[in-house]
This record gives sequence, C-alpha cells and structure tokens, in this order.
Amino acid sequence: MWELLGYKEYPFSINPINIDTLDLFTGYNEELKICRNILDDKNIRIVIEGARGVGTTSFANYLKFCAQNKKIYFAPRDEVSVEKNWNLESLLTAIISTIVREFEIAHEQAIKKNKIFLEAKALSYRLSEAYNNFGMTAFSFGGNYGKSVVTTQPVFIPSTTLGHHLEDLGKLAVKLGYKNGILVQLNNLDIDTVHTEEHLEYLFNAARDYLQIDNISWLLVGDIGIRSFISRRVDRLDDIISYEITIKALTKAIYHNLIRKRLDYYKIKRAVEFPLNEEVFDYLYDITNGRLRYIFGLIYVVTKRLQVGKLVQKISIDLAKKTIGALAKERIQKFELSKTELAIVKTLVHKNESNVANLAKLTRKNRTFISRTMSRLLSDRIVTVRQEGKQRIYMPSLDAKIAFFDES
Repeated sequence: MWELLGYKEYPFSINPINIDTLDLFTGYNEELKICRNILDDKNIRIVIEGARGVGTTSFANYLKFCAQNKKIYFAPRDEVSVEKNWNLESLLTAIISTIVREFEIAHEQAIKKNKIFLEAKALSYRLSEAYNNFGMTAFSFGGNYGKSVVTTQPVFIPSTTLGHHLEDLGKLAVKLGYKNGILVQLNNLDIDTVHTEEHLEYLFNAARDYLQIDNISWLLVGDIGIRSFISRRVDRLDDIISYEITIKALTKAIYHNLIRKRLDYYKIKRAVEFPLNEEVFDYLYDITNGRLRYIFGLIYVVTKRLQVGKLVQKISIDLAKKTIGALAKERIQKFELSKTELAIVKTLVHKNESNVANLAKLTRKNRTFISRTMSRLLSDRIVTVRQEGKQRIYMPSLDAKIAFFDES
C-alpha cells in the first residue's frame, strides 16, 4: 500500500527511535544538551518521565545511542522493560542478559575468549534454563490490577553474585574503549498502570546499592509522577538521582517539522503527497495532547479502515473526525459498560479530570459506587489515574476522550 502511495514504508511507525533512525529524532534540543553534559560523567542516574506516548523512550534511546556513537558509553539497544512483580534478582538477571546479548552482537571477536564475558554468558544461560524448568510459577502471574501482590519469584542466584557480574561487565566495557562503561535503560516504571506503589517502593529500595555499581550508569524511564514518587517513598534512591527531566509534548511548530521530516525521509518520489493534510494532523495533535504514539497509531488505523489508495485518495477533516470517533466508540463498546457507567465516563470527559468526591456530586451517586466504578474503569484502561498526596485524580483515556468529546 505505502509504495503505491509513494513511500518506502509507513512513515509514522509507533516504534521508538532506534540506532538506525536517529536522524528522525526531532526537538528537545535544550533537554538533550543538559543530559549530554551530565553523561560526560560516570556513574550517573537520570530519571526521564512523561505522559504515555509522548516520546520518553525515543528521547532516552536517542540520548544513549548518541553517547555510544561517541564511545562515551556502551548502550544495549534493547531497554530493560521492568515487568510487574519482578524481584531484585529478576531485574538483575534481565539487565545482565541484555548486556551479554549486546556484547556478543557488537564485539563478538573481541570478547569471545574473555573470561568476564564467558562467565556472564554462562550465568545468563543457566538462569534462563532455571526459569524454564521452574515453569509459569516463576513469573508471579495473577492478582488484581492496582492491588499489592507479594513478590514470589524464585531466587536462583543471590543478588550479590549478580551484582559482581554486573560490575565486571562494566569494567569490560571500559576495557573495550567506552569511557564511562555501560548505560542501562530501565523502562516501564509506571505507577498504577504497571506497578503498584508498594511493589515499586520495594524494588527501588532493593536495587539502590546496585544502581551505584562502578562503571554503570542508568536511565530510569517512566510515566508522569515517577520522580515525585521516588521523592515521597524511596529516600535512599532520591539521594542519588543525578538529574531529572520531564518530556512534554512537542510544540505544534516542532510537531509540523517532525511530520515533514518523516514524510521526506520515506518518500520514493519528490512530488508525492500524503493523504492527510495539515488540518487533519493538527486535529490529531489536539485530541491526543500531542502524544505521538497515539497520533501515529490513529493515522495507520484510519488509512487502513478507509482503504486509502483504493476507495479514498484524500482524507478530509470531516471524514477523519467521524472515522476516529467511530473507532474510539467501537473500542469502548467492547467493555459493555452500563448506562450509568457510560454517564460517569462522559462526565469525566467533560471535566477532563476529577476525584471520586467530585464525581459523586456531579453524577448524584454515592462515593462507594463511584469508587468501585472507577476501579473497574481503571482495570479496563478506560480511565487513568495519578496520585496527588492522598487523593487519586482520575482522567479519561484517549479513547474515552475521543469517543465522547462532542457529547461532553
């Protein structure tokens, strides 16, 4: 389809910027300048937070790959996605396995007889086999969304032993010519949507000493609120954070530049025009609050749904609005919400954000009912939540916002 429209492939992949697409990264010049200066030092810990889909992973990837290109750090191309209910040993195992795999890809000849690498590789393989043999119970599946679950993953090798291997791998990176050792990126540090506060507090406290291993630096990437959570709940980690940065949505002017850059990069012929015009791109920016992953996903679904290039050559703003609204309503309908639940969602869309007490007043329902309803909607990801002191502030998901925006 995309070749017929004049493009090598879909120009707006939702995948984060990687080592092969660094030229497509756009914006955040001041933020990058500050972080680069910090990365000139060794043993640093930078917290990168931002709303889901706004580009935190792409920012972190760009930062680490540029540092690797300058031989400041060895940076595994795969970030470590911290999964729900991991214990400390699981986290360290995933980090070591990621580093070992990248060393083997990038420096196969230089390290194939190196004792540090061979021992770490053997350890990684042994742990993989142990998890396989232990079966599904090794991964702590189960438990209700948003509720604390006891970490029950087995410990096959003590964390201190894993820490020694990690320290040795940092020394190996320096020996291979990377000035400051290894830069590890931890993703998925999202409170409530992935981790409970209780579990993440445990994990951060347990990992604190390992985050200070010599020749290892860290990018800690999470949703809005991860830095304030560390300040509130994890004093031991708060004391050693080197820098914190919040990634906000690109301004509309820079967003336009990003769109042009991607279209030019993937064009086969100079004269081709994309089936969406600037007015549609602006509408997508406005309804998603500039969250690129959602924008790119919506463009793909809309062009496929309307069979662009076959039935439709250009997508007007009216057609785009109707199609996107219909798609959002289809997703919401899958959850079979009652009329009362739908009314609560529409009220939240109208208010944009609210706590349980205010929603109870607006909908004339009791607080217990509203609280239970919000728990269900949160589980289905129809709403999101953030913590402000002791209050939980609820917001509509993008699907809910798009589906009921006109009705609000």
